[in-house]
Amino acid sequence: MTEPTLLNPPEFPDCFVCGHANPEGLGLRVYRDGDEAVSSYTPRSVYQGYPDRFHGGLVALLVDEMLVYAGAPHGIWGMTARVCYRLRRPIPLDQELSLRGWLTKRTAGGFRAAVEVRLPDGTLAAEGEGTCVVRDPATLARATPRPSDETGS
Repeated sequence: MTEPTLLNPPEFPDCFVCGHANPEGLGLRVYRDGDEAVSSYTPRSVYQGYPDRFHGGLVALLVDEMLVYAGAPHGIWGMTARVCYRLRRPIPLDQELSLRGWLTKRTAGGFRAAVEVRLPDGTLAAEGEGTCVVRDPATLARATPRPSDETGS
């Protein structure tokens, strides 16, 4: 069995949602599943909104991130221009959510995508759709790498 392909770009280690080097971030790891982007996330109690529930604004962050990643299996990276999401069910804390994003339309300047957030039993908890504008590939090449902390300070 082959290992799934990790889509997280190393050029953005400090991204709040998917950056591997951001100690305050969500640490989302996104993988390719055919033509779709998939991930899982377990909300912790520090991300509580209503008692014992994951904050809806943070659900929006996950939807936004998966919209962008929906283009990655197709070799296109975008930035969110418009996002709309709907909360279908309360999302409990400390339970693993399944996230899936896929392209619905490609255009010359970007793409449209859709996202689902599902509870462990498969129930649709949130969904979203939006538009991303294509990033200039040179932008990734110019990204400033995170300086290494060799001094220990």
